[in-house]
Amino acid sequence: MAEGAVDQLMAALQSLEIQRGQASGFWRYLDRTGDVLYFEVNAWDGDKYVLELTCDRFIDEPILGRFVDPVTRHCTSEAWPQGDAIFVGWFKWQPANFFICWPGDRGGIGHHPEWRGQQHWKKTSNPLHQYLEFIRQCLNIRGRGYQPRKQPSHAA
Repeated sequence: MAEGAVDQLMAALQSLEIQRGQASGFWRYLDRTGDVLYFEVNAWDGDKYVLELTCDRFIDEPILGRFVDPVTRHCTSEAWPQGDAIFVGWFKWQPANFFICWPGDRGGIGHHPEWRGQQHWKKTSNPLHQYLEFIRQCLNIRGRGYQPRKQPSHAA
């Protein structure tokens, strides 16, 4: 990552918007490994998911988001939030096809190249906040289709 991009990513991470979201309990910054950030994001049912955000070429290119196992940090179907047909329009958790289908996500643009020209991630001064806010809305506005994880049934 270029030095200017590092400074922009650090500024975005330390921004008031990110801090407010954390203070409000929407997400929690976990750590950073090079160009990759990890956030714990909260759903309306109290469940938590770990979101991996690859921010190489920050600002110039969109962020690449994936949900990962909180311990291993491997991307698996079980790590992804799931939901109804509306939710499936955005979140793709099939093993050969993990991506977030949104114009602000690099994976979504990979599947919909016509979105690149929109440069959705450049329509804000803080693409990191824009991304986290999109995820927050998807996990907390019930009309977006998120459904709680199925709990294993216990034999009586």
